[in-house]
Amino acid sequence: MPTEKNSEYYYLLLERWQQRKCSPTEAMELLDYIRRPESDRTVLAAIHAAFRQMADNSDADAGEPGNRVRKALLQHIDSSDQPGNSRRIYRWKYLAAAAVVSLITIPTIRYYRQHSFLQQPPVITATQDIAPGKNRAVLTLANGEKIILDSAGKQIVGQQGNSAISNANGQLVYTASAGNTTPVYNTLTTAPGETYTLSLADGSRVWLNAASSIRFPATFSGKERSITLEGEAYFEVAPHPEQPFRITVQQTTIDVLGTSLNINAYADGQPIRTTLLQGAVKVNHEQESMLLSPGQQSQIDMDGKMRKLDHINTAEVIAWKEGFFQFENTDLHTVLRQFAHWYNVEIVYEGHIKPRKFFGMINRNSSLMNVLKMLNANDISFRLEGKRLIVQGD
Repeated sequence: MPTEKNSEYYYLLLERWQQRKCSPTEAMELLDYIRRPESDRTVLAAIHAAFRQMADNSDADAGEPGNRVRKALLQHIDSSDQPGNSRRIYRWKYLAAAAVVSLITIPTIRYYRQHSFLQQPPVITATQDIAPGKNRAVLTLANGEKIILDSAGKQIVGQQGNSAISNANGQLVYTASAGNTTPVYNTLTTAPGETYTLSLADGSRVWLNAASSIRFPATFSGKERSITLEGEAYFEVAPHPEQPFRITVQQTTIDVLGTSLNINAYADGQPIRTTLLQGAVKVNHEQESMLLSPGQQSQIDMDGKMRKLDHINTAEVIAWKEGFFQFENTDLHTVLRQFAHWYNVEIVYEGHIKPRKFFGMINRNSSLMNVLKMLNANDISFRLEGKRLIVQGD
């Protein structure tokens, strides 16, 4: 991409968005560009044409939700695109921004066809809001001592084995010195609503999502580098071919060699998902093994069945690491499970909840109430009672 953010840069961003290769950061750049009053009209026209082309290639009552959204939005753009209408530019740019990042359900699209845009907000009842999560974790040392970590200031934690431990700016760093030692194991744990970054003694980096933990040696010794994970983490593994990296998750092991990958293994009844971004991994479960290439994902169900998925949207998988919720044709239960981990709430369903799918992106720095408003699901009502988020259906 060009180093200067000129018009050509935003043409390339648009192309990446059309190809679904846009990262969360790039999508937000495109959103900001759409909103700017000084944006190049030619680029904005190209964005408008891209929405039209993608909508025209879809059927209004079939196909993926994103196409139905774009077609519904274009109907509103066209209805406001009249000569002399001073609100024309503002309205189409607002709608284009919604197509890039907002979350919209199928029932809501039907609502748009019959009523003016954003006429009626969802019903949300709450006496208080809940703030987003933060950089915070607890480090448990080999002797059982617990140290609370956060992103404020710099802190020298101490020494474990042959590694010095420091903490600064939301990152825990292990720095190994020479010499062999008996492995000394530490555990880094995040509660719901917390996230933290860890730099291991071998140079590998780990981003730990909310409600997760990782058990690891302060210094790696022996023939392999072995750690244990609960919950979700993104890994950038330092390549040491002579000392393979192995991650244990429940009854599954993932053999890694110089690789970027995400593992989602929450104990919530969902499959264990290993998504490969770069390199190669081997996923082992019971007597079965599976090799992954970049862009592939393995899933292991509760009954132990393994399957491989191709052409995974890796930007969606690791959006949490970049500070976003990102959804593409994602069901409501999956969306709310992510909210439960980040906002530390219990999800309770009342009545019949109609199936619906979501697409789009939300900044994880938003409060829970703002996130629920962004869902914009006119036939879903939410009620917040303390730490219980109650979803009201029919």
